[in-house]
Parts: sequence; C-alpha cells; structure tokens
Amino acid sequence: MSVSDSSYSGFLSLPTEIRCQIYEYLLTEEHAITVSAGYTTCFGNRIQDRARKIEIPGLPLDLAPLARRYYDPSLLSVAKPPTIPVDNGHMEDIEGERLGFSAPVALLLTSRLINDELTDCTRRRSHIAQARSTVDADGVVQDDGENQEGLSLYVSYPYGVLVLKNQYPYLLKQARRVYISGYYTPRPENGLDPRDPDMSDDERLTPSSSFAVSSFNAPASGPSTSFTRSASNPSTRSARHGVSINPTRPRLRLDPPLARESRHANNVPRIFPSFSASTSNEALAALAHLIATLFPKHTTPLAKLTTHILFPGENSYGSVWGDDNSPVSHILRSIRGGKIAMKVMRGSLGTGLKLTARPKPETRIVSTSWVNWKKGDIAGRGGAMNMRRAGGRLSVSDLDAFLMGEEES
Repeated sequence: MSVSDSSYSGFLSLPTEIRCQIYEYLLTEEHAITVSAGYTTCFGNRIQDRARKIEIPGLPLDLAPLARRYYDPSLLSVAKPPTIPVDNGHMEDIEGERLGFSAPVALLLTSRLINDELTDCTRRRSHIAQARSTVDADGVVQDDGENQEGLSLYVSYPYGVLVLKNQYPYLLKQARRVYISGYYTPRPENGLDPRDPDMSDDERLTPSSSFAVSSFNAPASGPSTSFTRSASNPSTRSARHGVSINPTRPRLRLDPPLARESRHANNVPRIFPSFSASTSNEALAALAHLIATLFPKHTTPLAKLTTHILFPGENSYGSVWGDDNSPVSHILRSIRGGKIAMKVMRGSLGTGLKLTARPKPETRIVSTSWVNWKKGDIAGRGGAMNMRRAGGRLSVSDLDAFLMGEEES
C-alpha cells in the first residue's frame, strides 16, 4: 500500500536516535532575540502610522515594533532611540514582522509525536543539568556564566514589553535568560514637574536655599550656639549659654554645579520624558504578566532575570519604592519565589536599580545594596575591557550606557 505524498514526513522517517540528536542540537544552540520599538520617520521627521496592521494597546502611533534575531544594544538606547525611515523603502525589510517561531517551538507545533519526543528530551536535559549544577548557601542554582546555551531575551521597557506580550508571548516559555531595560519618570501633577530639584530638599545634604545666601555676614534664622570667647563684661557672658549677639554664619555652602553638569541636568527631562497614562498602565500590566510567566509555582527553564531600571532626575530616589506605578514594585510583587539581589546606584542625574532574580519556588530571599553612581561604573557587554575608569560627573551617555549594558554578575 503506497503512502500518499501529503502524509509522508521525511523527518519522522529518520531513526529515533537521529531525531534525538537533532533535538539536542536545537536545545543547546545559543541564540538571542532583542524586542523593542522604533520611531517611524520620514525625511528625519517622526510620523504617526494610523494604518497600523496590528494594534498593540499602549504603543504610541509614532512607534513600530522591532525585533532582531541577535543581541542589538541599539534597540535598548533611549538617548539615541532606534528609528525606522520610510523614505528609503526599508519599511518592508523590518525583521521584527517576520521573526517567526524559534526552531524548538516550531517543532513542538509540528505533530503530537514530535511534541512528545522534544518534551521528553527537554525534561531529560533539565534533570541532567540540575544534577550537575552547583548551588549556593541558600540552595539556589547558580547560573554558569560560560554556558550560554538556549535563548537569551532582551526587552526594552515599556515599549518592548508591550510588543512582546502582543506579538511574541511564546518566547517566554523558551527563554533561559531575560534582560529587561528601561526607565520610569513620574507624570507631573498640577502642572508641577517632580523632577524640579527645588521641589524636594529631603535628600539633600545641604538644602538648595543655602545657595541663595548672599554672603557669610548675612544673619541666619533660628538660634545657634556661639563659639566666640566672651569678655569680662557680664552683658557678654550670656553668649556662652544663650544666643550670640554677633551675626552668625550660615551652614557651609556648596559650589554651584558646573556648566556642563547643568547642561546634562537640563537635557534629562527632554531625553527621558514621562509616558502617557495608557502606555504606563498597559506596560505595567504586561510587565506583571511577564514576571508571573517567568516565575511560576512549578519549575521553569529560566536561569536568571536581570533588569536595569533608570529613574531620571536628581531627586528620583523616592520614586523607586514610593511610587505605585514604579516598575520595580510590580516586579517584586509578581515574583512568587526566587533569590532577588538589588543594587541601587544613586547619582547626580538619576537613580539606577539593578535587579537580578533566580528561581527558587516557594521561597523569597531579598538583598539590597546602595552605592554612589560615578562616571564609568557601567561596563558594556564586552566586560572589563570596555569599562572606563570610575570617577567624575555623570552625563546622559552614562545613563544610556546603564540601559544598554548587560549585568555582569
């Protein structure tokens, strides 16, 4: 009895041992995907695409989905955001619209037999990797930095998270390493900009009002103890126990910022503007769904989650924990179990937070450290070879390098 051409499968005609070797090759292959969004431009001007083929809730009309089959740090940049010029005819060559399924996912959707074989191979590899893995003192499996097999997913926030949820949700089930990079700027209320340095003096070592003192001879408000030697005159002896009759010196003034630093500080609100209400709400919901998918109650193929969240502005530290719309709070609430290590970097132009989480079902271990953010503290994907010497004042390029850099630990 002859077999029709429509029912014949050359792959299934191979011996089972050979098919298992093919599964092993596909599962051990190292590959990366970068998901973000780019501005649609025409002759250098941003335009709105009101005839968008696929509607993505929360994504502005002047942005289009972008995805690359490799690690592309330029898609994570905010100071120099990616663009899609339509005037040169490259609109049809966007790789993101034809990203397609990865090889393991495509095989899982081929037939039930191949799905069962590939699932069994994946489960067997997971057991072998768990037996060979090393654990730390808390019982968390350590990620081997040299072993980069599997899918590494790089996503920008908030636009890349929106694109990932609506177009490529299947990638989360296959990713072993996920890197989320983005920034958050609180929306101004009542016409006031919360990034104004004069609005909050709680975090200043010296209040901004001290810069307005004309001279050291001006009297300061409030009592202060005098340290001048009193004379034998009884009228001046009270200076030892009371208020000095001499004009007191105010607290030590700080030097005003340099012109270059002021220029960078003025550029921060323009480069890192706040998002619209629809974008913020949709992105937070998509982010919570992403984290919940990566950290389920049962075992997960995820090895490590790394996030770089930037809070622009000198007085932005309060937004890290105190803002209900902060992505950090949504990430922490969505992780059911895992070992979470956070590093808060406080600088003159903003606050950066590095969060690394490794799965550990039914257990949460959280640690936090604080450091001063100096110029050159961020190393790129090249590691120590691309690290500059730390020191000096921050610039916008340092903030952008924080978003584009990959976590080393």
